[in-house]
Amino acid sequence: MTQPTSYWIVYEGDNETLGPATYYVSNTNRWAVSTVGYFTGVANPQWQSTSIVPDQLVGNLDSQIFRTARISASSLRYYGLGLLNGNYTVTLQFFETAIVAPSWRNLGRRVFDVYIQGNRVLENFNIRKEAGGAALQAVQKVYSAQVSENYLEIHLFWAGKGTCCIPRQGAYGPSISAISATADFTLPVPNKPSNGKNRTDLIVGTVVGVGVLSFLSVLVVLYILRKRKQLLTNVDEALRNKCRPFSFSYTELKTATEDFNPAIKLGEGGFGPVYKGTLKDGRVIAVKQLSETSHQGKNQFIAEIATISAVQHRNLVKLYGCCSEGDKRLLVYEFLENGSLDRALFGKRSLNLNWSMRYHICLGIARGLAYLHEESRLRIVHRDVKASNILLDSGLIPKISDFGLAKLYDDKKTHISTRVAGTIGYLAPEYAMRGHLTEKADVFAFGVVGLEIVSGRPNSDPSLEDEKILSP
Repeated sequence: MTQPTSYWIVYEGDNETLGPATYYVSNTNRWAVSTVGYFTGVANPQWQSTSIVPDQLVGNLDSQIFRTARISASSLRYYGLGLLNGNYTVTLQFFETAIVAPSWRNLGRRVFDVYIQGNRVLENFNIRKEAGGAALQAVQKVYSAQVSENYLEIHLFWAGKGTCCIPRQGAYGPSISAISATADFTLPVPNKPSNGKNRTDLIVGTVVGVGVLSFLSVLVVLYILRKRKQLLTNVDEALRNKCRPFSFSYTELKTATEDFNPAIKLGEGGFGPVYKGTLKDGRVIAVKQLSETSHQGKNQFIAEIATISAVQHRNLVKLYGCCSEGDKRLLVYEFLENGSLDRALFGKRSLNLNWSMRYHICLGIARGLAYLHEESRLRIVHRDVKASNILLDSGLIPKISDFGLAKLYDDKKTHISTRVAGTIGYLAPEYAMRGHLTEKADVFAFGVVGLEIVSGRPNSDPSLEDEKILSP
């Protein structure tokens, strides 16, 4: 622990009145703050704490920043906005303002985690413990952070650890007094305007530059075409490698599906049509055919093979194999007699599902997601949990299918940032608006599916009034 200093650093006061779910952007647009969580058992909860700064800090210029601290019951995020991309030194200043009394009351423990740019830098952080058990002692933490998208995110999160009611109700959750971010690089300075003396040089330089630029443009186009060809070759090679252990011939699948007879077409997926088929050994299968014109579908095709080959569970659809011959690409799954859940609930021939059946369908989906998120060797976010991607076997056991959008994630990070993909009506707000993906995106979608199962209605229906729609 070192004594903090504010020399050469200008702090802006965070005096905004926040609540249990608030997002605030400062008047200068340089920073923003968000809070989530409600202090239980507190009559008039406050999201700011004050303290009496001890004598030894009164003469220090930094004493002012420790007179108040921003607190939260669960999640507290600060954002640095409009930053130049590059490396920054981030300084966090802490000062325990609540657990200070020299009695049994100082046995309280405020414990929380700190993340910078999604990476956990402090786990089970306790301000008093970090200060060596001393009360009213400032703590400073310094970290390096990389800004790549012009913003910095600092997340303080209470994971339910420590005490909650000592010395009083609501004395828990993250707390911080000051944050600063200093660029580790020289900020750009505008160039001086050129004078008339350099005009000739400028003209000559421009003409030569245009010629060079044209030449470089040709090289870039040739490079892009070459990389695109190489990418397609790599995709084809990856498909062959993935399919090699359990491959089917195109002729075999063509025979099994009666030359892809439209009469036995089961539906249309994100890749293309899905057909029912019967192999020579008597196994009934579902064959998913990849559209020949879908380049994005090829990548999702590989993702689905890789993902579902790595996981096996009673509530996940079973992959028998695949086919990759020239431009023919197909996936072969177990056939599930009762089709998709959305057809069972909303189709013309909907199944008569009693409450016990609906309960066990919900439970089965939850078990499948729990396996993907917590129990499998690979941590997987499905990203497209919806009623049409839940299939039912003859015993109405639900099986999660369609892993083309699935993502692997690191459970040591709060989230991963990615392009938004999925189905409107099932997208979690934080994922839809900011691209922050965690397993909670699947949990949100599961909640929507649960509402559909219980109510027997789809989550969106244009014919209904807005207040009668289950989700936005």
